[in-house]
Amino acid sequence: MVAATKKTHRRSFAMALCAALILLPGTALSTVAAADPVMTTERNLNANRALHTALIQGAALPALPALALGLAWLHQRRRRNVLRAELRNKEQENALALRDLEHSRRRFQQLLDNAGDAIFFIAPDSGHLLQVNRQVENLLGYSETEIRALSLAELFPGHHERRYLRLMRRVVRNGYAEEPNLHFRTKNGQRLVGAVHARLGHLDDAQVVHGVVRDVTRVRLSEQQLRRKNRELTLLNEIARRIAGHRGLDELLQAILEDVINVFEAQGGGIYLVHHSDGTLQLAAHRNIEPEVLADIQKVPQGTGMAARVAASGRPQSSADLSNDLRLRSQAIRTAGWRGFQAIPLSAKDQTVGVLFLYNRDQRVLSRDEVHLLMAIGHQVGSAIQGAELYEALRWQNRLTEASNRELQRSRRQLRENLDQAQRHNRELARLEAMKSNFMALASHELRTPLTCILSGAQFLVQRLESRLDAEETQLLAALVQGGERLEAIVRDMLEAARLESQSLYLAREKIDLCQILHEVHGEFRAVLADRRLDFKLHSVPEGAELTGDAYHLQRTFARLLENAVKYTPSGGGIEIRSRLRCFAELHGDKESLSRFSPVFFQETLGGPLIQVTVADNGIGIEDEEQLRVFDKFYEVGDINAHSTSRTGFGGKGFGLGLTLVKGMVEAHGGMVWVESGPAGGSAFHVLLPVMLAAATEDQGT
Repeated sequence: MVAATKKTHRRSFAMALCAALILLPGTALSTVAAADPVMTTERNLNANRALHTALIQGAALPALPALALGLAWLHQRRRRNVLRAELRNKEQENALALRDLEHSRRRFQQLLDNAGDAIFFIAPDSGHLLQVNRQVENLLGYSETEIRALSLAELFPGHHERRYLRLMRRVVRNGYAEEPNLHFRTKNGQRLVGAVHARLGHLDDAQVVHGVVRDVTRVRLSEQQLRRKNRELTLLNEIARRIAGHRGLDELLQAILEDVINVFEAQGGGIYLVHHSDGTLQLAAHRNIEPEVLADIQKVPQGTGMAARVAASGRPQSSADLSNDLRLRSQAIRTAGWRGFQAIPLSAKDQTVGVLFLYNRDQRVLSRDEVHLLMAIGHQVGSAIQGAELYEALRWQNRLTEASNRELQRSRRQLRENLDQAQRHNRELARLEAMKSNFMALASHELRTPLTCILSGAQFLVQRLESRLDAEETQLLAALVQGGERLEAIVRDMLEAARLESQSLYLAREKIDLCQILHEVHGEFRAVLADRRLDFKLHSVPEGAELTGDAYHLQRTFARLLENAVKYTPSGGGIEIRSRLRCFAELHGDKESLSRFSPVFFQETLGGPLIQVTVADNGIGIEDEEQLRVFDKFYEVGDINAHSTSRTGFGGKGFGLGLTLVKGMVEAHGGMVWVESGPAGGSAFHVLLPVMLAAATEDQGT
C-alpha cells in the first residue's frame, strides 16, 4: 500500500515535471523562434512532440539534469541573439542620427555663410566674438581665426568700443538692442559703418548674443552729403533772406558771418570792406578774434597780407598752417595760434567790395566743394554790400533833399518871421532911438555940461589956490574934484549901458593880448591890493590863444570884475585870476545850469574854441537866489545901509551898473558870464569868450 502510494507520488511528480518541461521548452523555443527567423515552426513542433512522448513513456526521467542544462544553454543563446539584434538596431539608428546631424551642421554653415548680412555670435559677458560667417570676413578683411584673436580696441576705433559694450549690456538687460551707427576698423585700416541688430539667444548649450550687421557706410556717407547739401542750401536761403530783409549793413554782415562760421564749423573769422578811395581794408564784422589780433588787423593797407591779396586778385587763398606761412604779415596771429585759414573775395559785377575769412587752430583746409560754396556766398554778400552802398547813397541823397526842403521851408518861415521881426525892430528902434536921443540930450546937457563946468572950475582952483589954502580948505577942494570925477564916471557908465542896451556902442575888431590886459588890470589895482593886504594871484594864460574884439572895453570889463572882488573881500583875504581853454562840447554837460545866465549863448554859439577867465575871491559870497539879479541894472547885494560908499573899501557900494556893463560887454563879444558861490563863502565870476588859435589867426591874417 505504501509502495503503491510512493509509486503513485513518483508518477505524479514525473507528470508534473514533464508538464513543466513541456511548457518551459515550448515557451523558450517559441521565444527563440520569434527572435531567430532560422528556426521554423515545424522543428518546434517535432521537438515538442518527441519530448512529450519521452516524458509520457517515462524513458527521459534519468536524463532530466542534462536536459535542464541544455534548455538553460539554449535560453542564454537565444537571449544573446536578441541583445545582438537590438545592438545592431541601435548602431544603425546612431549612424543615421550622425548622418542627419552632419547634414544639419553643413546645412546650417551653408545658410550662415550664404546669408546676405554679416552675422556674429558674441559672448555676452565679455563681448568677444565667438563665431562669424563669411560675410563678416568679407566686410572686415580678417579671417575667422584672426577675428577671434582681435581685441575690442583693435576692432572698434575710439569711443565706438564703449558704444559696442553698452550695446551688449542693453541686449543682456532687454533681450534685444540696436545700434544704427557702429564703426568698425577693417584690416586695411579703413572705417566701416554698420547697423547692428542684436538679440539674446543660444549656441549649443551656451547663451550668446546673435548680432546681424549691415554695411551702411555708403548710406551714411550719402546721408552726410545730403545733410551737407541741405545745410548749404539752408545757409544760402538764410543769407538771401537776411539780405532781403536787412536794415543795416553792419548788422547784416555780423549775422552772415555768424551763420558761415557755424555751418563750416570754424573757430572764428571776419569780414573786411574795401575802401575804394585808397584800397585799404577795414574790418566791419568779426567773431572770436583776440583783442591783440583785432588791434593788429583792424585796418589792412592795400597789398599787405593775404586778405589784401585776395581783394586785389579777386581769387580765394588758403593756408593749412599760418605759423609757417611766409605770406602772413601779422605776428599777433602767429602768437594767437591760428593755423588753418581760408579767405574768399566778396565781389559784385567783377568788382571786389570785401573779403571774408575763416580760421581754425588746427591744420585744416576746406574741400573744393566748401570753397565753391563760400564763393557763392561771397557773390551773394558782395551784391548785398554793393546794394547797401547804393541804398545808403540813395538814402543820403534823400536825406539831403529832405533837409534842403526843410531848410527851404525853414528859410521861408524865417524870412517871414524876419520880416515881421524887422518891422517890430524898426518900431522898437524908432522908440529906442527916441529914448536914446532924449537920454543923450539929458546926459549931455542936463548932467554932463554942468558937471564939466563944476569939475573944470574945481580943477582950476586946485591949480591956482593950492599954495594959498590951508589943509582943511585943500581937503574940501580935493573932495570936490573927487566927487566930480565920480559923478563923471557914473554918467559915462550910464551912457555905455544905454548904448549896449540899444546895441549902438561901437566895438573895435582887433587882436587882443589877454595876458597883457590882465597884467594892466593888475597894475591898476596894485596899490589898492597892497593897502587892503589882499593876496592876489594872476595865473598864466594858455599859450596860442588870442581874442578878437575891443581891447579898451574888455580891459574895463576885467577891471570892473576885479573892483567887485576887492569891494566884497575883507582885508587879508585872497583874490585870484585864472584862465583855461575849453571846448563847446564840455559846456553841454552844464547847459541846464548855465543857460539861465545866457540862453542866447547856447543857441547862437557855433562851437569853436573858448577861453574861460575866472575872477575868484574868498569874500562874503552870493546867495543862489541873488546870482542872477546881480547882473541887473542898479542892483547891489545886501542892504544899502550895511556898506560904505568907498570904491575900493570892503563893502563899498556902487551905482549898480558895474556887473550890468560886464554882462553886456561880454555878450557883445559873443561870450557869456556867470557866477558861482560856495556855502563857505567866496564868489567866482567866470567869463567865457570865443578865441582864435594862433595858427588860425596867422592864416586869416595872411
